[in-house]
Amino acid sequence: MNSLKKMAEIMGISSSYIDKVGIEHYTTDEIRKFFLKSMGLDSFEKINEQISKLSKTPLLPDVMSFYENEDIVLELHGCGKYEIFVRNEEEKIVYHNVVEGRNKIKLEGLNFGYYKVEAIGKEKAHSMLIYAPTLCYQPDFIINKERLYGVSVMLYALRSKDSMGIGDFADLAEIVRITAQNGGDIVGINPLGVMSPYIIDDKDLYKKLRIDQCDVSPYRTISRLFVNYIYLRLQNENDFKSSTEINKFISENKDYCDKLNNSELVMYKEVLLFKLKILEMMFEQFKKTPDNKRKEQFADYIKEKGDMLQNLCLFEVLAETQTNSHFWCYWENNYDDISSVETEKFKLQNSDRIEFYAYCHWLADLQIKKVQELAKTLNMKIGIYSDMPIGAASNGVEVWENTKAYVLDAGIGAPADPMRPKGQSWGFTPYHPLELKKQHYAPFIKLVRENMQYSGALRIDHAMGLRRLFWGFFEDGNPVVQGAYVYYDIKDLTAILSVESNRQKCLLIGEDLGTVPSGFREYMAEHGLLSYKVFFRQKEKNGEFIVPENYQYLSLAQPSTHDQATAYGFWKNNDIEEFNNCGLYVNDEQYQANLEGRKQDCENMVKAFEKQNMNISNVESELHLLVNEYGAKTQSALFLVRLCDIYKQVVLDNAPGTVFEYPNWRIKLSKTVEDIKNTTDFADMMRLISKYRQN
Repeated sequence: MNSLKKMAEIMGISSSYIDKVGIEHYTTDEIRKFFLKSMGLDSFEKINEQISKLSKTPLLPDVMSFYENEDIVLELHGCGKYEIFVRNEEEKIVYHNVVEGRNKIKLEGLNFGYYKVEAIGKEKAHSMLIYAPTLCYQPDFIINKERLYGVSVMLYALRSKDSMGIGDFADLAEIVRITAQNGGDIVGINPLGVMSPYIIDDKDLYKKLRIDQCDVSPYRTISRLFVNYIYLRLQNENDFKSSTEINKFISENKDYCDKLNNSELVMYKEVLLFKLKILEMMFEQFKKTPDNKRKEQFADYIKEKGDMLQNLCLFEVLAETQTNSHFWCYWENNYDDISSVETEKFKLQNSDRIEFYAYCHWLADLQIKKVQELAKTLNMKIGIYSDMPIGAASNGVEVWENTKAYVLDAGIGAPADPMRPKGQSWGFTPYHPLELKKQHYAPFIKLVRENMQYSGALRIDHAMGLRRLFWGFFEDGNPVVQGAYVYYDIKDLTAILSVESNRQKCLLIGEDLGTVPSGFREYMAEHGLLSYKVFFRQKEKNGEFIVPENYQYLSLAQPSTHDQATAYGFWKNNDIEEFNNCGLYVNDEQYQANLEGRKQDCENMVKAFEKQNMNISNVESELHLLVNEYGAKTQSALFLVRLCDIYKQVVLDNAPGTVFEYPNWRIKLSKTVEDIKNTTDFADMMRLISKYRQN
């Protein structure tokens, strides 16, 4: 093996991968060099020295993970005597001894969680030990093999008479309420991460400023750790109700608010700035309030969230002051460095504005948690099912506050395949595999913990990222994504998921669509993560649809996802036509091939309905009912109907791989929340599904 290939494999860069159709693709030396340089290899002339250094067995590894069915054994690789300390999360010493180097130390009596391991002798080592349950959290309904159902909602798409241009938490509460009233136990929502109000609508400016993630995707936000205040129902807060200034402002801007609410597409920038203006007045009202209890609760929230919150709010205030770019990489005055003297000085000088943003996040935190509390009072067995994006946005606070943990020159995506012949670039910045271990997975633990706090279930977007991610980049003049798969320690990451999910009693679903590595789905099932089954993709090798009784129980079934056609969009080829309009096919032959494949899929779909003795006399008019009846029959533990399918939406929510070519994440539902409550379509669909979910 040559040195370059060996070095790449040490750093986790795969030498090849097998695509969806079974073809093996090999990593080129050019790709290896690009990623190794991105990961910090400063000289290829000294590559053998680097290999020797990285190949050396350390005194202790950076991280050690064990499941409950394994012996916990520390392997010490050193010479002479070493003093060993093992401390729990409360810093209490649970093991202390002096041992000889090159020793195996068996630990017993540990509780599940994280431990600091320290070895002191001729050299020193600090390590983290993870001790986890073998299974991620398994609620009673899973143990009892019940089959639940519910609805999947794009929160931004909801509309009601009191919303301000975008669906909000009060709208979500109504959907939770009517879902529970109709026997549902789960409401799935899009990611709720914090969005920048500095959205770039001008394509030329977007390119000029090199802001390749400043759009409106809920999967690419400036922070995945906190909840977007754009979803606040401001009118529900006392600081809104008690302010005469706000009441006057709302009255004067009623026409503008109506414009935001009645627009065909969500106007994110306008809604964000409008709500921020109101929140500023609310914050002034809050500071004047005599309610010391609320102020104490706010102070407790700031203390609880600590540096995470402070860094986010500092980031948001800094972004307001920048005239050249809202991408932190191009900030002036050393503000691109969170630890610089200038950044610290700015923080001290802008403490009130930082506190304002903390107030916004506090209200959002309170409102989303109230929705989950409502679900519990309605006896829903899950309640909110939230979504955790797989990657951090390069222009966001997560990368800014901890650049070492990420590889800035690489992006996460997918290699070319028949449906996406140019490949996909999702605009995420990947974790650095070795640095993540060195930091004892602190960014990942923080991410998982924060995303579980208001959820009964959590979807892990592109769960294959627990094992490997496709790192990509674009070559000049080549529209096809170049790249390779880079591997992570799946045992460490899954052990963390197990610890956190059991602590917070949160069911986990791994979105395992796309190019799935061999054995990955089996590993997920072994550790209690549910698979993600999308009807339109559940096909046998001959193209026929998998029968409902062959869906595995440990799974969540759904007709399609936000990245795919709706039921009627599938039938009418809407996604294929939009992909073609957006230039996502390399040539017309690929476009025609997809149309032909879809024709066959639709024929096979009707055959699948026939085999289930379903009434297909009116497929065109009742497709939404047929697709969801089929899904309800599956053996999957969970089944979700997409709210947009109940109302026969044709258009895509999102065309992956586009920003300006398609109005991604802006499509509003055709019906208002009031319509949903006052008509029978929702109840009729839930009644149909309920019929087939009885155990």
